[in-house]
Amino acid sequence: MSVVQDQIDDLKISLNISLRIVLIGKTGSGKSSSGNAVLGWSEFKSDLSQTSVTKLCQKAQGRVEGRRVEVVDTPGLFDSTMSHHEVNEEMLKCISLLAPGPHVFLLVLQIGRFTPEEKETLNLIMKAFGKDAQKFTIILFTHGDKLEDYGLSLEEFIQKKCDDSCKKLISDCGNRCHVFNNKEKDTERKYIQVRGLIKKIDDVVRANGGGCYTNEMLQEMKRKMEEMEEKFKQEMQKMQQRMEEQRDENEKVLQERDNELKELKTNIKRERTLREEEQKNCNLFFHNITIIGPYFQKCAKMNQSFAQK
Repeated sequence: MSVVQDQIDDLKISLNISLRIVLIGKTGSGKSSSGNAVLGWSEFKSDLSQTSVTKLCQKAQGRVEGRRVEVVDTPGLFDSTMSHHEVNEEMLKCISLLAPGPHVFLLVLQIGRFTPEEKETLNLIMKAFGKDAQKFTIILFTHGDKLEDYGLSLEEFIQKKCDDSCKKLISDCGNRCHVFNNKEKDTERKYIQVRGLIKKIDDVVRANGGGCYTNEMLQEMKRKMEEMEEKFKQEMQKMQQRMEEQRDENEKVLQERDNELKELKTNIKRERTLREEEQKNCNLFFHNITIIGPYFQKCAKMNQSFAQK
């Protein structure tokens, strides 16, 4: 990218009246407290709870270095009290709440064990907003105090402590990540971590040509999804038609075989009946021979005796 282009993008960023941020993450990841850290006061309700405190998208505004910042907190992913569909539908409202669209999606994860649900978070974001959402995503790790306890930097934590699936998630998001210590009490250090995040968000905006994730991108994603669903529907209909044709063919073959079997049984029965009739007639013949045989012998002797006289 040329120096002139950089200057143009910087001008676009500076002309933006506000920086628009969406917080997305698993229930209990620290989304709401991170939003409060960016704003500088407790606007979003956070709690130590297994269920999401945030049920609806909530928007708040603040200022960082005189620059207006708009933040939307979303319902927690994998919350047991809400279905995936309900969470997705609510998350999509952030587009209209931050019209013309958010500059960044902050995917909030806790420092520590990378759970199976967290492995699916980016897939859920892309399912809701499309693959382009990756270009607008930064991973925000919370509980940064744990890194301080172990004397690790964020880079060292990723290199030494993250498993391959976590590293892949970070890579899929362009290796863009930041860490918050939401327990930090020192005002200056709290300000430094927020300012560092804002700088990384500006880098994302710059990398995207000074633009934001727009409703047009969402509509394009939905259009592609509808095309894929329609194609899938047509393929399923073709498959069902082929299965029905095959089923009809199989039924026809079975019916033909059944008819052949019935005909064979009929022929066997007819042959058996004929053989039984023949055997019966034969038995009757021999029976009759047994009865009239002596009579013929007697007649033969009488004829012989007459002939001698």
